[in-house]
Amino acid sequence: MNETDKFMRLFGGIFFVMGILLNAIAIIIYILFHELFSVCICLLIGIAFTAMGGGVLLTQLKVLFAHRKIQKQGKKYTGKIYGYVEDHSSTMNGACLVNTKVRYFDENGIEREAIIPTGFTKGSGAYPIGATIDITALNTSYSWDKNSVRYESIAGEEELMDNKPLDPAKLNMVAVTCPHCGASFSAAKGYVSTCAYCGGVLNV
Repeated sequence: MNETDKFMRLFGGIFFVMGILLNAIAIIIYILFHELFSVCICLLIGIAFTAMGGGVLLTQLKVLFAHRKIQKQGKKYTGKIYGYVEDHSSTMNGACLVNTKVRYFDENGIEREAIIPTGFTKGSGAYPIGATIDITALNTSYSWDKNSVRYESIAGEEELMDNKPLDPAKLNMVAVTCPHCGASFSAAKGYVSTCAYCGGVLNV
């Protein structure tokens, strides 16, 4: 669970509970005072709050199920935390969120990289560069185990952590559609790409 998910679940839970409380107050008002106007106002606000909070919680439930699906059906890799990427398509309190770039070797021994949506704000040290982390990949979706972040050497980590440019001859360029703004462009399969139109980052 990243910081954004925590905030959204808290936000959804608060609004959902507030909506239920307002609906309960509306029923009490009607039973005690039979004031239909006040009851209607409370019910309308309560229903709106409940619907808003419930919608957020349902969305977060889908995120949770998606992570569990990746964990069950995906392939597990051990990689190195290579750096951070700002996602300009998502903001919190006016600041863009920061995701974590991980490099790893796939089952064929080919170097790959992925963005894991850690969604933290600047200054967080939960995912230190150079640390080792366990990730799970399913197509272009990734899950990760925050508790697996550790300082441990792995085979080939020098190659993973160097900053050499990618060899164009080894890249498989494919057409992608940005999930944030819908723009279409070409990107290297198995690597992280940044949308030139909205600044969103995506795994290809």
